[in-house]
Amino acid sequence: MRAYLTFLAAGALTPLLPAQTVQAHYAQYLITSTMSAHPELQKMGIHTASQGNDRETIIACSVPSKIGKESSPADLEVEKAGKPAVKMVTDRSFYDLALPLTDASHHPIGMIVMEMRFNGANTADDAVTKAQQITDAIEAKIPNRDALFGAGPRSQPLVLWESTPLPDITGDFDHLAVDEGNNRLYISAEVHNTIEVFDLKTGAHLQSAGGVKTPHTIIFVPEKQQLLVADGGDNSCVFLDVRDMHSVARVELEADPDAGVYDRGKHIFYVGNGGRGAKQPFSYITAISADKAKQVGRIRVEAANLEAMAIDQAKNLLYVNMRDKNQIGVVDLAKNQVVNVWSIPGMNLNTPMELDETNHRLFVAGRKPGKFFVIDSNSGKLVQTLDSVETADDMTFDPESKRIYVTGSSGVAIYYQDSPDQYSLVEEFGTNGGKTSTYDAALKRFYIVHPKTAEDMAGLQVYAVQ
Repeated sequence: MRAYLTFLAAGALTPLLPAQTVQAHYAQYLITSTMSAHPELQKMGIHTASQGNDRETIIACSVPSKIGKESSPADLEVEKAGKPAVKMVTDRSFYDLALPLTDASHHPIGMIVMEMRFNGANTADDAVTKAQQITDAIEAKIPNRDALFGAGPRSQPLVLWESTPLPDITGDFDHLAVDEGNNRLYISAEVHNTIEVFDLKTGAHLQSAGGVKTPHTIIFVPEKQQLLVADGGDNSCVFLDVRDMHSVARVELEADPDAGVYDRGKHIFYVGNGGRGAKQPFSYITAISADKAKQVGRIRVEAANLEAMAIDQAKNLLYVNMRDKNQIGVVDLAKNQVVNVWSIPGMNLNTPMELDETNHRLFVAGRKPGKFFVIDSNSGKLVQTLDSVETADDMTFDPESKRIYVTGSSGVAIYYQDSPDQYSLVEEFGTNGGKTSTYDAALKRFYIVHPKTAEDMAGLQVYAVQ
């Protein structure tokens, strides 16, 4: 029988003491890249004494809210013994593992913890063997303890910068909106019935604003200093003054308004409503004037569930995901009618969408299975399909870096546009269930919000984009 310890207290990823501020970007890079390479792992963390502190803490973790928390007595006992420890968590089907961690010169520097799914190992002995192999590979990349607190490689697209816990927020989140002028980030908490307000630069939580019932897509209109909210619980588009978050106008809609897109040139918010919420097989895309706070047009779409949309300014077209049909609708905005419907091979539950207008490429993600589709927006022909994250809900295309970010329940997938006809997966890693996101190009910050789970409280993750 292999010599290893058995956990006698809480698992190594559930420390007991309060969090401290820790910046260990290289250590976090090691966690992220290892998790990406080993899908059998569902969690990882590195424990060591942080700079200027004799107490041992979690300096990097796949659950960001755990970073900075002090190691528990049970964790420290494992490290003191200098032997791997394992516990079978039978009710949730994983091995809870902890192993001593050294640097590349074999000097002890702390401990590494991980949760390995039962399907990743045959027995506890096998789990320890595999965990040790993973640990050995990580140790070879650590010149010394101080290196863990250094910068990650420049090739790393996203570096976790801040993590803001939201212990009082329950339920799912939907979409995000950036307000650079006021240094604000707004997030719709659709189950909590609020708009959550954050400091855009720091990620600090500033306010939970009411006045909405089930907020979905939110759009910030700087000229009006207003948020336009597709409120599924109120069957309306609500206008909020961001200076004090009070309601200034309301445009009534069909049942369950949800996904939408804003034409910043024309100041028109296009929002999907009706359909399955109204118990009818068709929906509407309603055009709402941000200037006049009233409906200025309506387009019927023969689908009961409309999701993300994108506007082609040069062609005056709007593309919309007809999710229940597994199709994409093409809307002529001059005629206010659907002029084409595209069926894409292999596409299912198509939800997020983005457009590269310059290269005439439409990007769409399907949910089950997770797939990323590149479509010629001139013809509707499929250009390329790649694997993606499950239950994708948001997508961002950054033309400057030629990256596409897709966030879903299983993590974030980052793709690179090698050419208009060729795309490659750069990186994929877990985000604690955060499937909604946005990007601020001015600050080069990427924001992902995740809901409360059995493992962790809700939280906002702020990533620096390299």
